[in-house]
Amino acid sequence: MRSLGAFLMACVLLPASAHKPVAPVSATDDPLYGLIQKILFLANQQRQLHGLPKLEWSDAVAGEARRHSMSMMERGFFSHRDPVRGPAGARLHAAGVSWSRCGENIFREHGMDDPAQGAVEGWMKSASHRESLLDPLFTQTGIGIAISPDTEYFITQEFIRR
Repeated sequence: MRSLGAFLMACVLLPASAHKPVAPVSATDDPLYGLIQKILFLANQQRQLHGLPKLEWSDAVAGEARRHSMSMMERGFFSHRDPVRGPAGARLHAAGVSWSRCGENIFREHGMDDPAQGAVEGWMKSASHRESLLDPLFTQTGIGIAISPDTEYFITQEFIRR
C-alpha cells in the first residue's frame, strides 16, 4: 500500500457578480457513486462526532471536484493549482458555483483496499485538512474521483459556503 498524501487549499472571496451559472453534473450519473457516497458519509460522520451539522451535497460543486480529479489524472499532476484551469476558487467560479468561502481537500493513492476510508482518515490526521473538513462555516460539498488505468485514485472534495 502506498499513500501519496492529501492537501488543503483555501479560497479567496470573489464578488457574487463574477459567477456564471452552468448546468450541474449529477452524482447519480457517476459510476463511482457508491465510493463518493461513502466519502460523504464518513466526512459527515466526522462532522457529527464534533457537534457540527452535515454538509449538504451540491451537484455543481461535485462536477468541479470530478473535473479537478480527472485533470490531475490526465495531466499527471497532484496540486490544488491546475496548470490550465488555476486554483480551486477560480475553477469553482468558472463552473458557475457561487460561494463566499471555499476550500478543497485532495487525496491520491494507489493500492489501498478502501480509498474512501483512507482519504477521510488521512484528512483527519492532517491539521489543515481536519480544519477544512470540520470548518463550521462550510455548508455544502461535492466529491469527485478519477481512477487511472493502473488503479491510482485521485479524490477531490470541495467545500463551500454560499
